Amino acid sequence: MPGVHALTRPRFLLAAALAGVAAGLIGITMALLLEVFESLFYGVTHGGLLERLAIAPPWRRVLAPAMGGLIAGGMWWWLRATGGVADVETAVADRSGRSVTRMGLVRPFIDAVIQVLTVGSGNSVGREGAPRLAAGAVAARLATRLGIGRPEGAILIASAAGAGLAAMYNAPLGGAAYAVELVMITGMRRRGAVAAVPVCVIATLVSWVHSQGRPTFKVASQGLSSGTALGLVLLVPVAAALGVGARRLWSWMLSHRVRIVQWLPVAIGAAGLVTGLVSLQVPAVVGNGRDAMEVALGAHVPGASSGAPGTVLVMLLGIVALKPALTGLTLAAGATGGRLAPSLATGSSAGAALAIALHACGVEASVAVLAIAGAGAVLATTQKAPVFGIVF
Repeated sequence: MPGVHALTRPRFLLAAALAGVAAGLIGITMALLLEVFESLFYGVTHGGLLERLAIAPPWRRVLAPAMGGLIAGGMWWWLRATGGVADVETAVADRSGRSVTRMGLVRPFIDAVIQVLTVGSGNSVGREGAPRLAAGAVAARLATRLGIGRPEGAILIASAAGAGLAAMYNAPLGGAAYAVELVMITGMRRRGAVAAVPVCVIATLVSWVHSQGRPTFKVASQGLSSGTALGLVLLVPVAAALGVGARRLWSWMLSHRVRIVQWLPVAIGAAGLVTGLVSLQVPAVVGNGRDAMEVALGAHVPGASSGAPGTVLVMLLGIVALKPALTGLTLAAGATGGRLAPSLATGSSAGAALAIALHACGVEASVAVLAIAGAGAVLATTQKAPVFGIVF
């Protein structure tokens, strides 16, 4: 394969190994930071986000996302008013290499922490952007210090960004697929895959120091019954419509987002207040969407996954309708954040709701299978990345 020999040179191999280790450590740090912020904003030191919400008083549930948005908005005001942050996609696509030099380390790490703070306080955006940005910045610095050329440096940055995602979700192949399909540009993907897979594997193995290798979601083995097969067929147009709708909504919201930096604290705080108010009725809309997917998969979450089928169905449909809207509102307010986990939450909730509806009609369909299929289908559609959606 032309050009692959450049990726086997000692300097690049060293940089790839160091980038993988760094991405793993960043994934651990961001996970710990998320727990700290959740504890601070909700006043509960144990359990997942939905368990914290169940214990926290209503006033705190309403004000936590608002206060988090206010603080994050103030920090982004300063960060953007003083030059902003060069993102990973820009650094990879910039053939001149100036964006790589401009990235630095301090500003990307500050932006990453702000993103985690936003999610930890309950605002509806994904957290995966934080480790991607920080890991990409480290890779950019390694490429510069070790004298790695522009094409290989771009591959290294993209691979590290995918490794940050891999470490966060314990998904090495998913992280590699993200790096290749969504971050790398035309002309580098074939060679890039050779680098992305080992970098993401290294990052995931390092992240096991914290996670002990536990899967992000635990799902019992499921058989493919005729009812489940019917559900999968019915799910295709539903997931496609949801994915296209969410993608268009988020694109429109981003094109109309708050541009005046002085307004960011009030705008993001107001979006957080709306999210907090909605959470009083539909708790699973808060945060990045991981907890909503756990609910959809049938994980036990007090006050959410238990209860009558009708109650659960209404809650799932509430997530399907409200999660994309609140994520769009938060992005329009000026927050920086991912859309992967909100896509997973929307798709998995739709799949689980369809399975419950089929069950009510006398058709036995697996909730877990339809939830996973819905999550992957909506993710693939919102990101326009079918391989990533399937693998992740």
